Formats: sequence, C-alpha cells, structure tokens
Amino acid sequence: MKKIADLVIKYAWLIVIITLVITILAGSQINRLNIEDDITKYMPEDDPEIKFYREVVDKFGGSQAETAVISLEYDGLFQVENLRSVKNIIDELEGIPYIQSVTSFLNMPEIISTEYGLEVKDLVEIFPENNEEAGKLKDRLLNNNMVKGKFISADGNVTLLIIALKEGYSATGSELKNSLIKVIEPIKGKATKIYYSGLPLMSAEISQSSRSTMSLAIAAILIMLFVLFFCFRSVRGVVLPLFVALLSSVWVLGLIASTGRNVTMVAAILPVIMISLATAYGIHFVSRYYEDRYRFEPLTAVKLAFRHTFLPIMMSALTTMAGFLSLSAAIVRPITEFGIFSTLGIFFAFILATFFLGAFYRLFPPPKIHKKFSSDSNDLINKLLNLIFYLVSEKKKTVIVILLVVVLAGIGFATRIIPDSSMESRLGEKNQVVKTLNYFKEKFGGVDTLYIYTEADNVKNPYVLRQIKKIEDYSERLPSLTEPSSISDFLIDLNDAMENKKIIPANLGKIDNLWFFAQNNEYLTSMVGDGDKETLVSLKAKEMTSDALDLSIAKIRAFIETIPKNVKEVDLQSLEKEEVKKYFPYIAEEIISSLQAKGIQIKDVDGFKNELIQLAAQPNSEFERKDPAFIAEILSLSTLEIEDLGLTKEEIAPLLSSYIQDEQSADLFIDELMSQIGLSEDDALYLQEILEVSRDMAQEREKVKEAQIRAEKYLDAPLTDEEKDILWYLNDKVVFVPDDHEASKLSFRLSGTPVIMDRVNRSVFRGQIRSIILAFLLVFTMLVIQFKSVKIGLFSMAPLVLTIITTGGAMGFFNIPLNFSTMMVASIAIGAGIDYTIHFISRYKNEIKHKDAREALKITLTGTGRAILFNSISIAAGVLVLSFSNIKMMASFGQLIGSVMLVSVIYTLLLLPILLAKIDFK
Repeated sequence: MKKIADLVIKYAWLIVIITLVITILAGSQINRLNIEDDITKYMPEDDPEIKFYREVVDKFGGSQAETAVISLEYDGLFQVENLRSVKNIIDELEGIPYIQSVTSFLNMPEIISTEYGLEVKDLVEIFPENNEEAGKLKDRLLNNNMVKGKFISADGNVTLLIIALKEGYSATGSELKNSLIKVIEPIKGKATKIYYSGLPLMSAEISQSSRSTMSLAIAAILIMLFVLFFCFRSVRGVVLPLFVALLSSVWVLGLIASTGRNVTMVAAILPVIMISLATAYGIHFVSRYYEDRYRFEPLTAVKLAFRHTFLPIMMSALTTMAGFLSLSAAIVRPITEFGIFSTLGIFFAFILATFFLGAFYRLFPPPKIHKKFSSDSNDLINKLLNLIFYLVSEKKKTVIVILLVVVLAGIGFATRIIPDSSMESRLGEKNQVVKTLNYFKEKFGGVDTLYIYTEADNVKNPYVLRQIKKIEDYSERLPSLTEPSSISDFLIDLNDAMENKKIIPANLGKIDNLWFFAQNNEYLTSMVGDGDKETLVSLKAKEMTSDALDLSIAKIRAFIETIPKNVKEVDLQSLEKEEVKKYFPYIAEEIISSLQAKGIQIKDVDGFKNELIQLAAQPNSEFERKDPAFIAEILSLSTLEIEDLGLTKEEIAPLLSSYIQDEQSADLFIDELMSQIGLSEDDALYLQEILEVSRDMAQEREKVKEAQIRAEKYLDAPLTDEEKDILWYLNDKVVFVPDDHEASKLSFRLSGTPVIMDRVNRSVFRGQIRSIILAFLLVFTMLVIQFKSVKIGLFSMAPLVLTIITTGGAMGFFNIPLNFSTMMVASIAIGAGIDYTIHFISRYKNEIKHKDAREALKITLTGTGRAILFNSISIAAGVLVLSFSNIKMMASFGQLIGSVMLVSVIYTLLLLPILLAKIDFK
C-alpha cells in the first residue's frame, strides 16, 4: 500500500487532470442514451418462446415493435358524420409513407345478400348513406363476433385502429405519436376521447418517465449534501464524496451511451444508485482522512488514510461488484444489464474514491478538522454509538432475543411474496401508460394478445376448424381471456347465412365453397399461412400477467392436450349400413365434447351419449311429418329456386302436399308439375330435385329438433340457440376418428406477450434464487480470502442473511411484488451491506493488535461505526428519493434499498460485535 500511496502523491496533478478529461468525454455522450421497454427483448434471443414468437410474427405480422393502436370515442359513433370522420382519418393514415396498413372495422368482412345470392365485402364498400343505414350497420356489427369487442366496443361508441408500420421505420415513439396527432386532430370531428397505444408509443411514455426518474439524482444530491454536512461539518467533506459518486455515474452512463446500446427503464435508477452507493467509498476515505488529519500533518494524513482505507474500500467495492454481478445470473435482460452497468459504476467509484481523493487531498489539504472526528467527541452520534457499545457488551442476550423475534417474523411474511412483472406492477396504476391500457381493457378486453398457433396438413379441414372452435369456446369461460377470434368464426357465420346452421360443416367441399367467398378479403386471407398449413387463434388477455392469467394459460394447455392430434377421415356414405353404426359413437362424442367446451353441465354423460347414438342411427326419413307446417318448411327452403322458375310457393303447395302425404312416385309428381303448372320436362325435373334436397334438409331439422328435446333431460339448463346448433353434427356424413397411425397431424402452441411475460416472471423468480446464491458464494469467498478465516467469513455473512430475511418479510408484509427492480434488492443488499462488515472487521483487527478486546470494540464503534452510520444514512437518504418516481417499481426499489441499508447497519452494529467476541484475533 505504501508504494501505491507514494505514486498517488507523486502524480497527484496527473491523476486529477486525467479524471477531468474522462469526465468531459463521458458527459458529452450521455445525450445519446436511448431507453426502450420491449417485453419481447427481456429474454435472450435464443430463448425458445422468443424464437417461436418471432416466427409467428414473421408469418402473420403483428410485431409489437411495429404496431400502433388508436382508439376513437364518439358520443354516437354510428352517425354518418362520425363514421365519415373515422373513414377520413383512416384514409389519411393510409397515405402516410411509413404506414404499411390500417386495420379497422371498415375492412372487416361483411356477409350481405344480393339478388345473386351471398357476397362477402369490406364494410367500406357498403358505407351507409344516412343515419338509418348507420343504425342498421351498428346492429349488424354488434352481432358480428369478428368485430364486436375487437374493433368496436360493446357499447358501440369506440372504434379501434391498428396501424402496422413499415419495416425499418426508425423514428422515435415520441416522433411517431406527434406525427399521428398532427394528422388526426384536424379531422377528428366530434371525437370525445382519443387514446394512443402500442409498443412504440408506450416506449416513448416509459422513456420520458425513466428520464424523469434519472433527474431525481439531483434531489438525491441535495439531500445527501444536507446529510453529509451534518456528518462532516465541512464543505469538502460534503462535496468530495458526492463528487466521486457523480463522476462514477457520468462515466458509466457515458460508456453505455457511447456503445449505442438501448437500455431498459431499469437503467433509469443507475444515477441515483451510483450517487447513493458510490458515496460510501468517498465517505470512508474522507472520514479516515479527517481522523488522521486531526492528529497529523496533511501529507502524513493522506498517506495513512490511503494505506488504511485502500484495501477495505477495494474489498468493499469487490464485494459490492460481486453482488451486482450476480444479477447477471438472472437471465432477464433488464436485470442482467443493470448488474453489469452497476458493476462498472462501482469499479469507477473505487478508483475515484482512492486515487482521485488521495490526489486531491495531496494538492488541497484542509486547514483544520472539527473535534467531532476525535474518539473523545460527545456529540449525538457518539452518544448513540456508546449506547450500542453498552448493549453489545452488557445486554447480549436481550439483543439476540430481539433480533431473533424480528427474523422469525420476517420468515413468516416472506412466504407471501409473489412474482408480478405486469405493466401495472412495474409502472403503477397512476401512470399514463397504465391508464391507457386500462381504458383499452375496459372497452376491448385488453390490448395484449394470446396466440394459439395451429399447424396441420390443411387448417381448413373441418376437424381442425371444429377443434379451434372448441378452444375458443373453452377460453371464453376463463376469467382472464376474452374475445377469441379465428377463421372458424367467419366460416360459421357464413354457413349460418347460407344454411341457417351455426356450425362448421363436416364436409371439406363445403368448407372450400365457403372459403371461396373470403378470397378477396385481405384480413381473412392474412389469418391463414402459406399452403393452408398454419393459422392463428387470437385471444385478448385482460392482464399482461397475473396469477389468474397464468392459470388460464395452464388450463388452455391442459384442454388442448385432451384433443386428439392424429385422426383419420371416414366417409360414412361409402360404407355398408352395418359398418356405419360403429362410427355413431364418435359423432356423439364430438357433440358432447363441443357442449362441454362451452361449459354445459351434463348430468348423465353415458346416458346422453347413448341417446345421441340412437338418434344418429335413426334414418332422417323417420322424422318426416305430413302436416302443412312441414310442407311449408320445404317450400321455404326452396324459395329462390321456385321464384327463379317464375312460380310462387302457393302454386306448388297442393302438388307437394299430395306428393308427400300420398307418397306418390317421383315420376307422377313430375308429370303433375308439367301438366298442372305448365313446366317443361327439364324444369319439372329440376324442381323435383330441388324439393327433394329441401325435403332432406327439413328431415334433418326435425331430427335436430327431436334431439334438442331429448337433450334437455340430461342437462342442468336449457340450451341456447348456438348450443342447439351443435346437435346438427348428428347429420354428419363424415366422421373423424382418432388414429395414432394416421400420417396427418395437428398441433397447437401458445405464444404472444402473455406467454413471454409468464416466462419472464418465472425467470425473475429463478433468477432471484440464483443471483442470491451466487452473490453469497462470491462475497463469502472474498471474505475468506481477505480475512484468511472461514469462521470470520461465516460470521461476516450473518448480518447479511438477517437483512435479506427482514427485507423479504417487509415485501410480504407490504404486498410488494417481486419484479425486475425489487428482485435486485437482495443481491444489492449483499454486495453493499457487506461493506459495513468489511470496514468494521478491518478496523477491529487493527485496533485489537495493540488494545484489549473491549477498548478495541469501543474505538471501532465510535470510529468506523461513525463512518458506517454516515454511510447508511446517506445511502438511505439518497435512494429514498426514488419514492417520488412515477414508475412504481422504481419507487418500491428506492424504499426497499433505503430500508435495507438502514437495517443492514443495525444488524452489523448489534450482531457483529457479539459474534466477533467469539474469535481470537491475537
């Protein structure tokens, strides 16, 4: 140490000049610092869930980083004037060069009837001309599952615009929001509320909040100025420790900025942390220098202070660095990067606190030192330290009992800690980002999307589509999920419009016919991947993360596991009558599983299954009736074809009644159509075929009606119309049978921000354990090396263990969740809290060489104990300013760290002296 001290004294001016030059260079880079908060970048890029999410985004779009969301609220959205305002906004947005597309209710598919049949058009193609038409449009949309709750709120007054930005768009979120406001404000019409969301815009808000948190460093400096002046009663004693901390902050932020690396909002606490923690090294150097300066001339005081503090400060820095570096084991990016950057900052603080302060006091020694730095001082601090000396010397048992009670309480409350890294947990309910998200949650069920990626040989296969529908029905029963959406919904609505059956047909040919109507709609076609092998089911998550959401995700995964993935298709029409019977149980099982997915409670599943098998086995002809109502139903089903022939239903009714009631032959019926109606032979033959098809359909309907009646006795509640339609499966002519040997496969996999957030939460929890263990191991190893004693190393860790337990208890007691910032508290407490132990033991070892144990302890408590108290008070005062951050987790972090440092010093001063008495240092 003597040689290093001599070099510092010899090159004092050079050290000061180099320090100032580095500071100027680093300070010039800080404006380049960029803060982002993309949850998909929190995990390593090779993480399986992250890789899969990016694959889904590449195939289907929807990257959060390139999506903005705007909501427009009107007192009456469905008034022509307001609809035109929305259309004008969309038209203007679509004309902006950096916008790829705008998705809204206006380009949603609408099924309409024309004189030629059904057509599927974009809503914008049938834009209402007056308020009456707008009202009818509103009614239709609020009954459209693809629009209601997704692009139009349930009350019909809010619409959602989803903006896809072009790849490579490089403007900041603030610039994007300002440009959108500039476009929308002049043409918004009578919009009462406009909200802007999406990752780019949210990141801009978070970045602004983070910079506001960084500015709290100024408040930390002012508070610590007051605390340090109280401690040192010297301008230099106040300024120099803070100057060291400030320079270390500038150096580390400048270094980060110079790399061009984006950082998360957790990095916003770096300045406050550096100013608070790094001040400790300056305090210890200045405190010891003032002690020595009180007794010796300036040059000797500098040498002694450097020699006595260099090793303890270095070990304190190394252990603190170890605590921060252990955070790199957490995997989660905000935590790992904070750990690395903080480690660098502490290293810089160590260099500055020793070399720079040594050089400074060599060049500018103080003229005199306040008497309080004598161990004979009788000020308030010394009185407190003397009281502690009395307690640890005379009242050891009392101290131990009190500490034990506190620790046991901490263990009890620590079990209540839960991991929660949701946006609300991180930012707080009063943050503008959270307010916006809550608005979207209220109006649209949320903005975070859970995707169920579906892969099959053909996702338009009826079996695949029916399983997708089951998953949607099941998810709607879960409290954390809402508004499912898939191609199944559209095909069901289209089939309902064509055949009055709200189901997925079992025939692939019918599916292809239905899909034909969707080919010109960009939104629908974008939902199916290349080769028809992939599609997405989208679900709105009411929260980004919560226990309820995690449970919902787990339940969906479990439900998916019950779905057979390998099936073979069996065409019942190609089989002999006796062979067909063995497939009716599969039809019954499909009906039962579809009803159960909707939450239908079946009292007797086996009895209901047998009833369904009997119904499926009965020929449809057995359900035919001869009454006028049945005849009228056949005619109603054939209305278009009858009118095409220039006829009316009333003309056909008598002949059709005779044909059915008298069981006439087809040839006789055709002859009567020709003779009595005057149809040509071809037209008569055509009409007879049409009526036979309608007759079959009417028989099917009667069969389903009978099934609905029989089903009631097995169910706890009557079926809704949509639930009743599932019984149409009784008429399936194609059955899908589980077969593990079948080559075709079906798979489902969940993705989206809720899945990633769940993974992040799990990583945070695992990272907490790993980082604490690593921090303990690193710090313990360093202590054993420094003090050359395993016993001293173990005793040194005792105050830290109690501090961690107490901190966990406080988190549980005050319901503070475990998130990106609060999980760092334990590791920081280990790294920073051990400083007190190192300085205390180092001083005690030096004193006990020449004094008895009692006197050595008293001098250590009143000397180094003073510096430790100053240190803990200044750190607590500094980090507690984070309580004023408008980012909730930063505020919680500041409160916890401030409390931890005070608790740590209490355990150090009360427990460590008792433990050291058990060691023979001589």
